[in-house]
Amino acid sequence: MSVPILVITNSFIPEYLFTELKKRGSLKLKRDLSPEEFEKAKQEAEIIIASGGSKFKKEDYDSCPNLKLITDFGVGYDGIDINEANLHQVLVSHTPNVLNDDVADLALAHTLNITRNLVNSHNYAKAGIWEQEGAFPLATNCHHQKVGLVGLGRIGLEIAHRAEAFKMKVSYYARHPKDVPYCYYDNLEEMAKNVEILILAIPASKETFHLIDKKILKALGPQGFLINIARGSIVNTEDLIYALEHKEIKGAALDVFEHEPHIEEALRKLDNVILSPHIGSATESTRLAMANLVLANVDAYLKGESLVTQVKENKF
Repeated sequence: MSVPILVITNSFIPEYLFTELKKRGSLKLKRDLSPEEFEKAKQEAEIIIASGGSKFKKEDYDSCPNLKLITDFGVGYDGIDINEANLHQVLVSHTPNVLNDDVADLALAHTLNITRNLVNSHNYAKAGIWEQEGAFPLATNCHHQKVGLVGLGRIGLEIAHRAEAFKMKVSYYARHPKDVPYCYYDNLEEMAKNVEILILAIPASKETFHLIDKKILKALGPQGFLINIARGSIVNTEDLIYALEHKEIKGAALDVFEHEPHIEEALRKLDNVILSPHIGSATESTRLAMANLVLANVDAYLKGESLVTQVKENKF
């Protein structure tokens, strides 16, 4: 009997993954189903393909009586209730490591973009304003700036290596010090006071919800920049908008948002903000690597083997 597989995410997934999943089971995509068809597909599904932005809570497990595996097309799995997965004896995997370099690249791209004011200078040149009004206003250099990393996991470490190449002085905030040649802070506010660029590279959790609030932004100060390539929930959006509007910080570059894909109008209107639509892993080669890791986990499950990249909290 063909294994029922249901894709519940609308994230951009390579067609290659769908083609391969069809070889392994009976594939259905939420985007192609009516609400009634989707409910029926949930009841039948043995494997669900989710993404970092997917929400899967207690009521979802209850409506999926045959579910045995959720494989997350992404590194973050904060939307998936792992405690409920354990209670329902559902395996959960994700796709770590293969996207580290892409996300770190974007973090540095956003850092360069916001400090050198590249988007506004591009618009200035393209609109012909240079010819009419003369030189573009001065920006902030990037080399020798002090950068503070909030989180120093695999992605944070890759960002640190890139920052070093730009002659930046790297500090980091984490639960515990690590064996790295960077300045460690156990107090986030204190680190924010001592850096010009704050880059978020920490997972979303109850502990990190709104970790970046008015207090931290005030500490970062009027010459400071915030870069977020982690999760939108880590930043109190209202506090960030206030800090940007009142020049309490100099600028922000954001790839993730609290209520994405919705972005608050105030953020979209500000000229000291760079925005991108959650594209940290959005390159062809990385999405292909993520697809192959999803398939490796599906294949391991079908063979009765241990998952390749099982979520660490997923134990029953």
